[in-house]
Amino acid sequence: MKSRISIILALSLLAMLPSVSNAQVKFFSNFECGRLGSAELKDSSNIYARKLVYDIVSAKDPLNPVDTLLEPSSRWFYFLMTGVKGKDITLKFIDTDPWAPFYSYDNKEWIRYEPKKEMVGQFVARKIYEKDSVWVAYCIPYTNTRLSERMDEWYYMNDVKIYSIGKSHEGRDMNLMVITNNTIPDRGKKRIYIHGRVHPSETPCSWCLEGLIEELLAPTPFARSLRDNAVFFILPFTNPDGVALGYSRCDATGVNNEINYDRPDSLTTQEVKNIKKFVYNTTYGLNEFDLFLNFHSQIAPHMTYWVHTEDSTSPLYFKKEQTLTSLTIADNPMFAKDMLSFSKMAPRYIEGYFWNNVKERTLALTHETPYSFYDKNEDGTIVTIENLKWMGKKTLWAISEYLGIAQAGRIVVEPHKASHCQKAEDLDHIYTGERYYIAEKDGATVSYKHKNLPAGNYEVYRWIVGGKGLVNASGENCWEKLSDYTQDGDGTMNISIQLNEGQKAGALLLVKTEE
Repeated sequence: MKSRISIILALSLLAMLPSVSNAQVKFFSNFECGRLGSAELKDSSNIYARKLVYDIVSAKDPLNPVDTLLEPSSRWFYFLMTGVKGKDITLKFIDTDPWAPFYSYDNKEWIRYEPKKEMVGQFVARKIYEKDSVWVAYCIPYTNTRLSERMDEWYYMNDVKIYSIGKSHEGRDMNLMVITNNTIPDRGKKRIYIHGRVHPSETPCSWCLEGLIEELLAPTPFARSLRDNAVFFILPFTNPDGVALGYSRCDATGVNNEINYDRPDSLTTQEVKNIKKFVYNTTYGLNEFDLFLNFHSQIAPHMTYWVHTEDSTSPLYFKKEQTLTSLTIADNPMFAKDMLSFSKMAPRYIEGYFWNNVKERTLALTHETPYSFYDKNEDGTIVTIENLKWMGKKTLWAISEYLGIAQAGRIVVEPHKASHCQKAEDLDHIYTGERYYIAEKDGATVSYKHKNLPAGNYEVYRWIVGGKGLVNASGENCWEKLSDYTQDGDGTMNISIQLNEGQKAGALLLVKTEE
């Protein structure tokens, strides 16, 4: 009897121990955008498997058949772990470089591993999880499904047309949005082309571009005036295959489409062929837009534009680049003047493709958002979906100010006439429009006129004209608050400002305030 009681007690104690299947952690990446090379258990501190250390090895992209010397990237990872509830798990990320990646309990709401607390070393995350299943990703995923859902919403909005510019290598549609007021003829409208997600791992640029689109489609006077005066061509995914397959920088064939624009036809990818055909057909063979922006994301912890050097373009092109970048940086706490990047124009990039075809007539720039934080300071502003979307909105403001297309909400007003001033139209200073004025003596005046200004209260800013190469230098090449202004009824606005000798006067910006 005593022996039987001992056996029953032993069996009862054994039942209290975790089962082998419950102790095991399993890894999966066989879903949309999923990617994982291997997960190897390196250390289990006790037999109950409650404290585990894994080497998470990122999968490399396929070999590049066009640029054969280009090392395949392995930045992106996105996988599911099961059997993790209550376990102390350390993930050591190999062949990749996440500052602080993300996890999710439902594959919808994403949480960043807490820097300096849950990130216990460089590219090392440690956490005890509250649920049994956890998704982990380099950055918050932005999938083909997400884009398709948003496209379905946007499709039924006024001023939106969506069509495919062609099929990708694996047969996915490359869907383009055309946003403009179709009741107003396109003739005379500014034409802006924006595309994104050349590199599948660069998901922040998609969230940023979504913010720009939302601002452009908002039911506001500002957005309506943009749609009245411009045509926006937006291709959110240039590489839908690479996104679906969870690659880092290549398409389904292993080619990096970013540097595929100067190849012979036999070595040009289907996606790049589709883009070139779209550009040709949309511009009636002129290959010309007023502005092209190439949305990317970068590992460097800050915002940037890639500015093409003056010696590889022209003084006029360089001036245009610095005008747009200055407008984006102006009054932007997440984009400082020392964060611009510079490179020579090269034909392998789409910017070089535009330059070779139309020179200064299309300003083409790459726009980069970070994965981690904005100001080169990890104690500063950390990247979130919310501030990525705000950055997209701010970029749209800069586009509007650069092209002078808004007639409500945020209106750029160029100088109308001046007294005791010299008119200047040089390439050595940064200013919007065609001219600015320099006061020849104290008390000189510059007047501004705008017809059909909607009634309301406005903040008035003046552009402080500065020299090129001084992007948002202290007190120059930025907007400065001048005054408040009330327009009592719809009609013509007249404002005059006085200058001291030598002062410069550029455009005004009228920002309508909330009623």
